[in-house]
Amino acid sequence: MSHIALSDSGAACRVRPVRNDDVPGLLDLIRGVYAEYGQTLYPDEEPHVFDPGAYFRGHGGEFWVADVGGTIVATCGVKRVGDDAELKTLYVHAAHRRQGLARRLVDLCIAHAASRDARRLILWSDTRFLDAHRLYRRLGFTLDGLRELKDSNFTWEFGFFKPL
Repeated sequence: MSHIALSDSGAACRVRPVRNDDVPGLLDLIRGVYAEYGQTLYPDEEPHVFDPGAYFRGHGGEFWVADVGGTIVATCGVKRVGDDAELKTLYVHAAHRRQGLARRLVDLCIAHAASRDARRLILWSDTRFLDAHRLYRRLGFTLDGLRELKDSNFTWEFGFFKPL
């Protein structure tokens, strides 16, 4: 699936399923977003980002990237978890935020989950990602829980869900 839109720079932004050769670019993006919050991407804590296509497809899902001129500017994936689906790894480069890109990626996850008869779409989001939480609420997600990961970044996450 491919969507074309223009970024603020006028370059085409293409959303598509991840390919193996995207991994270095998506790791750069995620490391950059983590750094904005004083965090570090540790391979043992987020192993799915090192081979996202195989991971998400192997769990009945899909992983998308958005690229502008070959540079990965956003990512998002969805996987099956029992009767539900889980949205994971929604990251958008700071220069491409507030342009509807995150919403497009979440909509892809919702459509994918609904087409596979998932009961709900769930997600966990770092408590520091306030802009993402506002997006989730605008898209009809309900706050439903808090958990501590006990990881190297001292992460606490809010749980959200959306009936499908």
